[in-house]
Amino acid sequence: MTSPIAPTHGKYGALYVLRPNGFSGVGLNDAEWNSGYNGAASAYFEVVIDWAGSIDTFKWRVNGGAWTEDVEITGALQTLSDNQKIIFTATTGHTLGDQWVIGNLKDEATTESTNEAQITSAARRLLNPNASIVFTDSGGKTVTRISHTNGKAVFSGNVANVTVTGNNGYIPALALKKVGYLIGWSLNTSLEMSDASCMGQNWKEALPGQAGGTGSANAYFIATQTLWNNLKDTIAASGEKFFLLQLFNYDPDQDQTGDHINAWVTFNTFGLNGEPGSVVKEQVNFQVQGEVSFVSNA
Repeated sequence: MTSPIAPTHGKYGALYVLRPNGFSGVGLNDAEWNSGYNGAASAYFEVVIDWAGSIDTFKWRVNGGAWTEDVEITGALQTLSDNQKIIFTATTGHTLGDQWVIGNLKDEATTESTNEAQITSAARRLLNPNASIVFTDSGGKTVTRISHTNGKAVFSGNVANVTVTGNNGYIPALALKKVGYLIGWSLNTSLEMSDASCMGQNWKEALPGQAGGTGSANAYFIATQTLWNNLKDTIAASGEKFFLLQLFNYDPDQDQTGDHINAWVTFNTFGLNGEPGSVVKEQVNFQVQGEVSFVSNA
């Protein structure tokens, strides 16, 4: 379905944090992934605690395949496959069902157009802003810009065949945690301009510089489950500075598959606002990190 002229469902947003080491659960988060993956193709790994006792065990799988079960935790680096390793600090004390996930890019195919290339698989386009990701053009063109929100790179000239590699480079859905909903968002983008006018010109001439963006949004203040607590706890627990925003302007099914903008952001101010007799709202202001991208209604 294409978008109508008049937006439907208002300006809502969803706020996600990147789970540290892709951890999902309620127990001890002491696992770390090794960056030595050397498989022939992109792959994501899941590790799940399947026994908690005198010595805890885990199961693991690749790309949603069959599980390898009952692997004892040793406290040292343990190899899964293709040199992908994981290490647990403790051998006991974990919680049954707790999970870790990582997504690795290796010679990932792209769709090329003139001087741009985008990862073909939509499931692998959300890139980790903390990882080193390499777009390689067989024709030798160099990368000038990478968008971590839609898996696209811009090159110094028209490209030939482009592939993408980066351990922990893309973010599987399981590695994201939704921590809040936002309402009434605004997003302002700008492009710096440098005056290139010369004496004798009747009209100014300018050269474009760097683009950037800022914005704000509101969330409802709900007892102790506040947006402020979510932000504070996430930063304190993992030192994470990047948050993923999905800003919706058209979502007729109200299922978060509508038209929206993806943006990696950092929050720089926070405030509370409430008029007598009205709902108290938390307002956050944010700075966009890198390029934003648009996703059309599914």
